[in-house]
Amino acid sequence: MSRATILVEARAVFARRGYAEASLREIAEAVGIKTPSLYAHFPSKEALYEAVYAEVIVEHTEFFDELVRSSDSLAPLERLRHLLGGIEAYYRERPDLAEFSLRAAVTEFGPGGSHLREIFLDSESTLAAAVRRTYVDGVAQGAFAAGDAEGFVAVMFVILDGLFLQLTHYAPDLYRERFDRAWAYLSALLSP
Repeated sequence: MSRATILVEARAVFARRGYAEASLREIAEAVGIKTPSLYAHFPSKEALYEAVYAEVIVEHTEFFDELVRSSDSLAPLERLRHLLGGIEAYYRERPDLAEFSLRAAVTEFGPGGSHLREIFLDSESTLAAAVRRTYVDGVAQGAFAAGDAEGFVAVMFVILDGLFLQLTHYAPDLYRERFDRAWAYLSALLSP
């Protein structure tokens, strides 16, 4: 039994049950060990949850950092669509992470909530910079109407959060229809 195995099983239990309802006994059973053996790796349920959360954030950050790199050469409007499409690309293939992230974002952060929020906000920095750069490039190239770059970044993160909720709550066809309609509307708003 390894720390990695514990994290995998704990992530599944936390995703399914949430922090409050998940028990160390249930996690230990999923791993195939006795509950006291968990303490050799994690001093508490909170520490285990934080380790799972940190691992999820690392995966999320790596995916979106690569998405930013792969979209860098696109025209600003295409780049923006590529970045927004990352929500579906990431979570459609990772339903366990969608469930875990939804619980973490909406209903809980465990006892160390403020610390976990800081971890998440720090993880957004590359994506925020890419969105800002996309907007500045779009304005410079005459593709976007001029305005407040920080306001634009804020709007994009609100949209990304909304896309995540839509993705976790609606069927793929409805999500795609709403995404396409919202994208058409947003594209029109951005035009100079």
